[in-house]
Amino acid sequence: MATQDKDFVHLHVHSDYSLLDGCCRMDRLMDRAVELGMSAMALTDHGNLFGTISFVKQAQKRGIKPIIGCEGYIVTDHKNDERPGRENHKSYHLGLLAKDFQGYQNLCKVVSDAHVDGFYYRPRTDLETLAEHAQGLIGFTGCMQGWVPQLLLREQYDEAEKALGQMIDIFGKENYFVELHNHGIEEQAQLVPELIKLAKKFDLKTVASNDVHYVQGEDWAPHDALLCIQTGSKLDDVNRMRYEAREFYLKSREEMEALFKEVPESITNTFAVAEMCDVKLPFGENNYPVFTLPPEIKTEVPDNVEYLRKLCLDGLKKRYRLGYEDVDNRTEEKPLAKELSERLDYELGVIGKTGFNDYFLIVADFMNWAREQGIPVGPGRGSGAGCLVAYVLGITDIDPLRFGLLFERFLNPERVSPPDFDIDFCMRRRAEVIEYVREKYGRDCVANIITFGTFGAKMVIRDIARVRDLPYAEADKLAKMIPDDLNISLEDSLAKSPELAAEYQNNPIAKQIVDTGRVIEGMVRNSGTHAAGVIIADRPLRELVPLTTQDGILTTQYPKDPVEELGLLKMDFLGLKTLTVISEAESHIRKKEGLEDFRVTDAPLDDEPTFKLLNEARTIGVFQLESEGMRRLCRQMTISNVDEIIALIALYRPGPMDWIPDYIKGKEDPSTIQFPHPLLEDVCAETYGVMVYQEQVMEAARRIAGYTLGGADILRRAMGKKKPEEMAKQREIFVKGAKEVNGIESKKANDIFNILEKFAGYGFNKSHSAAYGIISYQTAFLKANHPVDFMAGVLACELGNSEKLSHFLGECQAMGISVLGPDVNESGENFTPLDGEGEGIGSIRFGLSAVKGVGDVGGKCIVEERERGGPFADFSDLVERVDGKAVNKRVLESLIKTGGFDALHPNRAALLADLDRAMGEAQLRRKDREAGQANLFDLMGGGAEEETPEQQENFGHNANLEIPEMDNLQKLKFEKELLGFFLSGHPVDTLMGLGGLVDTLSQEQYANLTEKISFRLCGVVSEVERRYTKKDSKPWARFNLLAKEKDLSLPMFPEAYANFGSRLEEGELMVVTGVASVKDGEKRLTVDKVETIDECLGKTIEESTWLIDPTNEDAASFLSDLHQESEKGRGRARVSVAFAENGADDGMVVQLDDRFRMRVGLDSFKKWRSRPCVLGVRVKVLEPDPPVERKFGKRE
Repeated sequence: MATQDKDFVHLHVHSDYSLLDGCCRMDRLMDRAVELGMSAMALTDHGNLFGTISFVKQAQKRGIKPIIGCEGYIVTDHKNDERPGRENHKSYHLGLLAKDFQGYQNLCKVVSDAHVDGFYYRPRTDLETLAEHAQGLIGFTGCMQGWVPQLLLREQYDEAEKALGQMIDIFGKENYFVELHNHGIEEQAQLVPELIKLAKKFDLKTVASNDVHYVQGEDWAPHDALLCIQTGSKLDDVNRMRYEAREFYLKSREEMEALFKEVPESITNTFAVAEMCDVKLPFGENNYPVFTLPPEIKTEVPDNVEYLRKLCLDGLKKRYRLGYEDVDNRTEEKPLAKELSERLDYELGVIGKTGFNDYFLIVADFMNWAREQGIPVGPGRGSGAGCLVAYVLGITDIDPLRFGLLFERFLNPERVSPPDFDIDFCMRRRAEVIEYVREKYGRDCVANIITFGTFGAKMVIRDIARVRDLPYAEADKLAKMIPDDLNISLEDSLAKSPELAAEYQNNPIAKQIVDTGRVIEGMVRNSGTHAAGVIIADRPLRELVPLTTQDGILTTQYPKDPVEELGLLKMDFLGLKTLTVISEAESHIRKKEGLEDFRVTDAPLDDEPTFKLLNEARTIGVFQLESEGMRRLCRQMTISNVDEIIALIALYRPGPMDWIPDYIKGKEDPSTIQFPHPLLEDVCAETYGVMVYQEQVMEAARRIAGYTLGGADILRRAMGKKKPEEMAKQREIFVKGAKEVNGIESKKANDIFNILEKFAGYGFNKSHSAAYGIISYQTAFLKANHPVDFMAGVLACELGNSEKLSHFLGECQAMGISVLGPDVNESGENFTPLDGEGEGIGSIRFGLSAVKGVGDVGGKCIVEERERGGPFADFSDLVERVDGKAVNKRVLESLIKTGGFDALHPNRAALLADLDRAMGEAQLRRKDREAGQANLFDLMGGGAEEETPEQQENFGHNANLEIPEMDNLQKLKFEKELLGFFLSGHPVDTLMGLGGLVDTLSQEQYANLTEKISFRLCGVVSEVERRYTKKDSKPWARFNLLAKEKDLSLPMFPEAYANFGSRLEEGELMVVTGVASVKDGEKRLTVDKVETIDECLGKTIEESTWLIDPTNEDAASFLSDLHQESEKGRGRARVSVAFAENGADDGMVVQLDDRFRMRVGLDSFKKWRSRPCVLGVRVKVLEPDPPVERKFGKRE
């Protein structure tokens, strides 16, 4: 307990929520306050209330009285007046504290207004707003940057008195204090006497403050580093932001008394301020919005309770084609109607008793609106799928009776916590639903939820190393010494990583970085927005919580847990890409005759082709089932129904994976199934004796020990949390219940409890698994029955992700689906399926809008014009018909380069060369047509009916038609540039098969790398970044190599760069040689050499064997030429000849004398390979030399 002689109340404290300025992590701050014997403390972060709830809870936990406050920014003119440049704009600091709950509400309003309406470089309020919301607030003159102190420093004494008078008028004399600071700064020494004079003149009390920005005195250095992280500067920068004094820490009463000996009352006055403040936050209140009944409904039902019931009864008929049965009419002859009616009564009773009627009406309203707008909605997610009311209202799409889902897992009447529907929407249209909610409930009543990113161990090491100007390579090396364990601390890293511990002991710079990082790690680094959460309130939110804006959208200043604890309704509007894939596929399918009303939700759940696809593990693109591990499991399980997909999703997690063999064994041989007790046979039968789901644990507790399902849910939670005292209590209840209900003896009951405990720790929420299992089945159904449409949808959702696109293009190829380049007469805006066209089962045409440089507007314009006016006859026809602004020169160039006009004019080079002329001519034609005039060219060349085919093409008389066609390599380069990947092939394919022979490192070998090896790879060089080492400014480079199997990021360090750096040219096809290694599980590639393909072939081809047709008339000439060339001995490759018999692909080999050798380069290989008699060639290449082991010194 704090004693008066040690106690002091700090009223000006900045936590880490003063983003990258406060260096006080909340737990360290509170612990230090306890050490110093403090009874109360204020939190006054810069311009925000971000940390308020965390501060209140941590302070109360330690017996410290929390005082809620903020150091705001105030302008003396109107905050919305014309805003000058930053250098001419002045805002002042202002200390504010909340006296009571009204003061807290007003503080929220002032801070919210500053963020939402007054933000200009900083969140600013003004005198008018402050006066309007001053009730319940305490104000201070503030630090040196306060309004009054600044006027005093400028020796504007009359203005200072006038300003002080205005603030007294706003707050009242009893609520306004003169704040004194003494950090050893010269200006403060000037200010204190002047402030004391003003306090006496205006009869105001003084309070002593220390502007706390860090916890301990020695924390000035971490705080200084934090400022550098904020400003992007280095510690050694001369003109950077810095705190000159080192006194901004949490000082003891003794230290504060020593600083303010002349005004001892300023110390004791802090207690008076603390006594004035008493805010009780309304935790646990319900501020959920009230659903407004539609006017046409008010005459039918008296209130929302009855309206919810009416909607449920209507939904019951729609879902089950059964009416609700009153209690008197329920009979065993209608078991389903009886069960449904009883469960509906029960669930509605719980919902009404817990006060969540409006919650269900609100969710049902926006869900039904989304469906009416054609926005794809998921079947449900999480425990909400176990609610029958949700199912009949259309909130979820999973029948809880069919899948054995429990309502109590969602809303437990014995342990009431707010229900939480996590709802998936199509990722492209999720924002429309949120906008509907904003419009319906009021924009000031709906907000996003803030999140806070914190400094992790690796991040803080990198950040501090950067501000210390440590070379990147050294910083990277130090950061990589930290283990990859989730949320590991620096303290634990030092204990777990011998390498880091050694570096810490032996390297003084590393020690300083780690020690600084220990102070900063865990602190808030930045704010963000919750990915899905939206708050909906029953009144303007700024009356309940402070607000800010992010990207112009209203956002709470409190994160998720605090806003829920304050009684606000949080809804999760999740964007699920798979729903967009399904929507895309359905839209393609519905364009086919007889399938106009197709919905995958109507698909039967026993489709044989779907299970065949799953059991063959052809699940790339199938939701939740496309990983290698899942595909392996699909092969093992032999899936025969949708329930097994649901179980598969639940089992494939750490922990439950250990039960997979038992599950499969039980499925294959039912005689091996062992049930914990005969009473549990029905509970575990569907999962072959394994308790996969949490719901099974709950049902087992009900059957064995007589638990209610609500009580069983409490048991499940206790087992999951593994709290010993709670577990002992539940074990006693279970054993006693088992004896009373079923006569089960204590030993057996304890054994069953142990089994349930094991499963409960890892059991999965079946409601969630069932919902996702249905989506998995739906995507598998689409892939099995509508493969082209499905893959078109998959590709459409991966635009911009070249790695994923390449992956799915490979799957298309494996499925026999051709992916064709863009075509102005066939492509839609996005990927377009073309069933039955091309080879295999069909093809997919690349979308116009997906081409870089075309965009949504250009693609839409071309497609709409084609649909309106028919296919384009030729290039000029398109240019003449479309809007020249939407389809400009850049758009046309992109389409030409990617083959969009190949079907109309195959010579891309000619089109590009003639583009300006064609565009100019088309523009004249369009203008003349719009003016209603005959075209000049028509008048000169006669009517359209007299035009020759060449004239119709509009290129017939232009010399550019003689331009040779682009070579394949150039076409592929354009594809990579504008489509994001090589579509029609790979540049390595242009090497007549030699590129693959050069490669020595496959993707599989790289993935399974265990030791250092040499490698050689052929690919296209791209994204070359030339850099210099920090230590001695030696040049080096990092570049991407677009190899056949994978794109790789490769470094070329100074030694190799000096010899080969000049060869790194963007877009060039090269061969790189280097070393692949693995250390601490991390794979690394470094480049030692870069060569042209011709140079590499000349050095690496060891032998060539030419298979020829001896009956071909060119055979004798070929042998003579080959003999003459190899006799020159200009190369290293030995030469052999094989004679094929009757066109066979092999033959008798004749080995020439060893002195017959020739150089095989790319050009010479093409020349020899093109000879008429050559049927094939076998080439043997040398492996790269093994990596050199360095024994002396290190590579710089």
